[in-house]
Amino acid sequence: MKFRHGLLLGAVVGTLYGLLTAKKSGPQRQREIAAYFNGIATGVTQVRHSINRLSQTLTNLSVEVDQTLKPAMKDITNSVETFEFETAPRTAAIQEHVDKINEAVNELGTKPPTSTDKP
Repeated sequence: MKFRHGLLLGAVVGTLYGLLTAKKSGPQRQREIAAYFNGIATGVTQVRHSINRLSQTLTNLSVEVDQTLKPAMKDITNSVETFEFETAPRTAAIQEHVDKINEAVNELGTKPPTSTDKP
């Protein structure tokens, strides 16, 4: 209970001191407070409009993605699959040649040196 009384007394005394030593009159202070709150209201309105514009922009972006990116990704995927299908025989043939070359190189490395071979 003592804390509450002290807090209330401090608030009252602080308010009175502030009002008595203030360099501005009551109407001036009222105008400043009104201007401050009008500024806050204007700021809130601007933020609200910005949020609405952001929401609309995100909606437009989502529509754009649905209309352009998804079909483009399907086309790209189809093109890659077609390319892989068409090049599969060539890739397999190249892999066979590489395997044969690797086997030949390995055979050369394991073949014992002959008398005609010089170190």
